[in-house]
Amino acid sequence: MDVYVARQPIFDKQMTVFGYELLYRRGTANNFYEGHDDDSSTVDVIYNAFLVMQFKELTEGTKAFINFSGALIEKGIPYLLPKETIVIELLETVASTDNIIEECKKLRGQGYTIALDDFTFNESQMALLEIADIVKVEFQLIPHDIQHKLIAKYGHKIKFIAEKIETREEFHQAIKIGFDYFQGYFFSKPVILTGKEIKNLSPNLIQIIGELNKPEPRFDIVSGLIERDLGLSYKLLKLANSIHYATSQVFTSIGDAVVRLGIEELRRWIYLLMMRSIGSIENRELIKTSIIRAKLMELLAIEMGFGPKSYEFFLTGMFSSIDVLLNREMEDILEELLLSVDVCEALMGYHSDMRLILNNILIFERANWDKWEVVQLKNIDKCISKEKFMDLYFEAIVWTMDMNVT
Repeated sequence: MDVYVARQPIFDKQMTVFGYELLYRRGTANNFYEGHDDDSSTVDVIYNAFLVMQFKELTEGTKAFINFSGALIEKGIPYLLPKETIVIELLETVASTDNIIEECKKLRGQGYTIALDDFTFNESQMALLEIADIVKVEFQLIPHDIQHKLIAKYGHKIKFIAEKIETREEFHQAIKIGFDYFQGYFFSKPVILTGKEIKNLSPNLIQIIGELNKPEPRFDIVSGLIERDLGLSYKLLKLANSIHYATSQVFTSIGDAVVRLGIEELRRWIYLLMMRSIGSIENRELIKTSIIRAKLMELLAIEMGFGPKSYEFFLTGMFSSIDVLLNREMEDILEELLLSVDVCEALMGYHSDMRLILNNILIFERANWDKWEVVQLKNIDKCISKEKFMDLYFEAIVWTMDMNVT
């Protein structure tokens, strides 16, 4: 399934890109906002930018401006995102209630940047000036003398962005008035970018959030629910190794990643996933095959004496077709997931015991009987007969059915 995010650059006076505003788009046909709900539109943008697309490439190392409603601010959704690289842009509909002011102060205290979108000088917005780092003003809408007075009064502590600059003359006028940054069709229209998403096979999201909301949630139960879902497993590992959680640690299991994120972070992300419509499942059979392959890899590993590393075999099987599902290069995907060297090398096709077992499974799945042999590895006394292999294969199918991933 293709997903979309539009980005529109914001420039400084030297025409250097300061950041990109990330915008909701339903497709490539219409380059304008077609959403009906601010909350779900923002959730889509966050979901697509961080869990489907390549955030670093999307922003090219600059700031990402993301719109937030008052409801999302109060739910703490901004804390999911890296404070170093995002700007929390409060929609013009956000009222300056005591609760909103307090939440924004907390965000600023944690190092987040707050911007006010489409500032119009009405009473509901004025109180927000005291907690704003950046103010965006629609250049053609507000009289220029009022803009000049606003910048003269607050310019020492707030940066101002002139929005909807459409001509070179307006650009120069905005510079004279005192604006710091500029955005509009004169520079660039929003560019729509496309990414390909893996749909969650069996979301289990209600079960997961139910466990996370218990007084003493069990990480093993949460991990078990996630690891049986290819889409969730991919997103969790990508999240755990995203720019927000940059680390040199290698995750050898879903459980490691769950513990790394912690209860509060998992709750927020599961809430985010629940808000987003899952829709129809693409490549259902390939996803199901990947899950069966993962369990079969694990069973074969245990049978052949690789028990301590059986979960790495499981991950190798699970992600063995991730490049096909995402329509991306395997090497690029593995850079995001930070799996162990053994798993990465097996997925890249390098010779190893793990890869030999995977190859034999692939041959079996394609019914290339003339190439399929008894599973036997060098320096391993234990070998797997064809009969035993079939027993384990059917065990993997039954496990997959029991786990409701079909």
